[in-house]
Order: sequence, then structure tokens, then C-alpha cells
Amino acid sequence: MTMQEENETRSFVKDDDKAIIVCPSCSNAKTINVAKFRNGQHTVKVKCACGISFKVLLDFRQCYRKPTDLSGTYAMIPPAAGGGRINVKNVSLSGIGFEVVGRHSIETGQKAMVEFTLDNRKETLIRKKVTIRSVRGTFIGGEFHQDQAFEKDLGFYLRF
Repeated sequence: MTMQEENETRSFVKDDDKAIIVCPSCSNAKTINVAKFRNGQHTVKVKCACGISFKVLLDFRQCYRKPTDLSGTYAMIPPAAGGGRINVKNVSLSGIGFEVVGRHSIETGQKAMVEFTLDNRKETLIRKKVTIRSVRGTFIGGEFHQDQAFEKDLGFYLRF
């Protein structure tokens, strides 16, 4: 595999299933329909008119996910039990990805309360109820409950 083929870019897919693909070599941009990839492969190989081949990761997320490194806590909501410290690895308007410090018994579908402080000037405290959507070892993915999804301070934080 040549160095040219190892290039990989990310493209966010809009609601209309269109993505703007930008060549990492010549910056040529093209809008394409990616609906056929929605339920399958999310990485596609593209060849630009300039001759370079590169991979594009199609991101179908509804909300931008910001990488973070924030300390926090979680508490499971009954009937589940448990709680402890977490390290928030990413956050969006609709959810959170975090690593549990130590052992846990968290399972998909359970509900928890998460609490963490943003690293913004106001050091905003975020306290939200989540439904666990994925568990991969100590990494947990959670979706914020609909009634708590939008918060002005969190929205502002994600923009900068």
C-alpha cells in the first residue's frame, strides 16, 4: 500500500444522505449521495481526478462529538446498582462516551446518572440521565434522555 492510499479523511453526512468529499492532496471537493452506505460499510475508497486514492470515513452521526478528557462520576439508576468514577472521552448534544475507572457491571439498556465538569471558563457542571447504548470493556457509550438532551452551556461548549 502506498502512502497515497493510506490517507483517510472524515466526511459528515447530512440529513439528505449527501456528503462532501475533499481530496487531501489537491483539496478538490465533490458532493456525493452516500445513502447506499448508511446501513453497511462506512469507510469507502475514493479516487480523485488528480489521481490520488484515499479512504473516506462516512460519519452518519446526527450530532458532532467533541473529544474530551474530563473527570466525572456515574450512578446507576435502579433496578441496576453501582457507581464510581469516570473519564469522559467524548460528548455531543445527544450523548457521551466515557471510560469507567475500575471494575463495573454496566449493561446495554441500563440507565445511569452522569456528572462531570466542562473545562470551559465557567467550569459548567453537567448532570444528565443516560441510557447505556454500548459497552466495550471499560468504554461505555450513553445516549442522553430526550427531555434532557439540549443544554445551552453544553451546546456552546461543543462549538469551541
